Amino acid sequence: MKSVPLLITAFLLLTGCNVLEEEVLPGTLTSVSNIYGIDKACGVWGDDTFVYLLERDGFFFSVSVDDSGSFTRLDHDMFNNKLRDVWGDGNFVYFANVGGGVHTYSVDPAGHFTHEATASSINDAYSVWGDGNFIYVANGRVGVSSFSVDSNGQLTLIDSDKQGSGPSTVLSVWGDGKFLYAAYGSMGIHSYSVDASGNLTHLDSDDPNDGYARRVWGDGNFIYLANGYGGLHSYSVDTSGKLTHIDVWDLDDSYATGASGVWGDGSYLYLANSKDGFHSFSVDSSGYFTHLDSIENEYGEANAVWGDVNFIYLANWDQGIEVFRVE
Repeated sequence: MKSVPLLITAFLLLTGCNVLEEEVLPGTLTSVSNIYGIDKACGVWGDDTFVYLLERDGFFFSVSVDDSGSFTRLDHDMFNNKLRDVWGDGNFVYFANVGGGVHTYSVDPAGHFTHEATASSINDAYSVWGDGNFIYVANGRVGVSSFSVDSNGQLTLIDSDKQGSGPSTVLSVWGDGKFLYAAYGSMGIHSYSVDASGNLTHLDSDDPNDGYARRVWGDGNFIYLANGYGGLHSYSVDTSGKLTHIDVWDLDDSYATGASGVWGDGSYLYLANSKDGFHSFSVDSSGYFTHLDSIENEYGEANAVWGDVNFIYLANWDQGIEVFRVE
């Protein structure tokens, strides 16, 4: 027997009436697929060819992703220490390894890894990023470090800077082509300039005093700070590198980790918010947030987010890597 809703829909179609579809609002997150078997997923990043996935306890993977969002595993390798971040410059892929430094890999056209070098001058590497001239590392309690990289992938230390006398740990580093920014744990967000030789000069800092700075990223208009249990913050930066706080979004709950990863695709901003799940936002021309959508995280812990032209990828502690499409 046909249900009443189906009979009504059929009648409306036969009589030429419009059938109303549920409206999908801008910024809506739609789950596409999931790759399980990656325990304690903590990082994700990709280039024009492959996506790289990190497992906290040392394994990392290269995968291809088809138009439906399905993964094909290509290769993997592992370290004995904790992985935290991955980034590449078109020549090499760099893995930040707490207790093991930064490891440089080449990747062949089939997605297979070859280990090229290890930066022995680094111990607790939490994050790695480069600007085309130098490689920068969030070097734990050592601070922010700059490196040159040769044609063999070998990193050579140029300079390091640590602000404050306490035990604060630098967890993330990122730059916008003008300045370098660091998430300084209990000391908030800091800005740096970098000279032609790779030397660092500290410029400014801001401590929202409401969390623990874990990740920094920008979209060319504003700088965003994932500030742990202090939520998501936005900043403007002037021509001298001075940071001005604009807005904050926070669920104001008791979770101890909170905002862990932030990234945007030019249309929306995305927040990996630990046990509070995955969130999308719009940002207006003044840098203020509007919350658009969220995916609850009943069993996992959203750690990191990154996307390409097709999908958004979420590294979820107990749920592997989740793939989303955004309307």
